Amino acid sequence: MKKSFLLFVAAMFSVTLQCMSQDVKKEFKDCSTINVYTALQGDTILIKCDTSFLLNKPTFNLYQKYYKKVKSGSSSVKEILDNYDNIIVMKDSMLTQKEFYYQELKLRFDSLSDNSLTFINKTSDSLHAVSTALDSATNKLVDTQNLLKDSQKLLTQERKKATWKTLKFGIGGVVVGVLVALLLSN
Repeated sequence: MKKSFLLFVAAMFSVTLQCMSQDVKKEFKDCSTINVYTALQGDTILIKCDTSFLLNKPTFNLYQKYYKKVKSGSSSVKEILDNYDNIIVMKDSMLTQKEFYYQELKLRFDSLSDNSLTFINKTSDSLHAVSTALDSATNKLVDTQNLLKDSQKLLTQERKKATWKTLKFGIGGVVVGVLVALLLSN
């Protein structure tokens, strides 16, 4: 009973500390180097790397102490650790170089993408202008055809009027001629 009460008190104390924590969200994205970050109790840590080691200060100091102790030991172990350190440095430089190449490639791709979008937008604007010009030309052509039809109707009507006028003039001349002939013959 006493143990469960102590467990309950410890759990409540832990929950209380969680409630009073700063609750800061920290995001770690740098996966190409070895870094030491600090986080306080209650902080939320988002690790965006494939591998990470999370050590508290006493554990880190313990590892560091044994690392230095082993490194200062026999020469063969020291040589192995030096080679290991050199490999880590080389790996870090390779990762940094690959990151640089990636960023350069990303910039080129973004530039290509932007240029492609600009080209597509200009082409689209040009096609829209051509489409508008064709629509305008089609409308003007239809208007011209309508005007030609109206002109043909007017020409046909004018021909009929001219023919009728000529016919009336001819009939009038015949009537005047007959009248003059009748007058002269009497």
